[in-house]
Amino acid sequence: MRYGIIVEPTAKRDLFSIYGYIRESDSSAKAKKFLGELEQKIATLDLMPHRCRRSPYSDHVDARDLIFKGYTISFLIVEKNVHIIAVFRQHN
Repeated sequence: MRYGIIVEPTAKRDLFSIYGYIRESDSSAKAKKFLGELEQKIATLDLMPHRCRRSPYSDHVDARDLIFKGYTISFLIVEKNVHIIAVFRQHN
């Protein structure tokens, strides 16, 4: 079964901020490349989104996190859709 992927407005703002940060601290080319990689990783959630860890940031049973290059992609599985709700940098 394939899931639809919905990037919520909060996550879109997060992606825009990440792009801006990388562009300012490095280059537009690197920002575009990284954002493209991040979007490709998000696209993989259309198959088996339950493979990702349960989110420690939510008590909801279908809240999950996908980790990519130090970033957490938080999402919620609702019926046949994956709702991307936030993208943020992990801090140790």
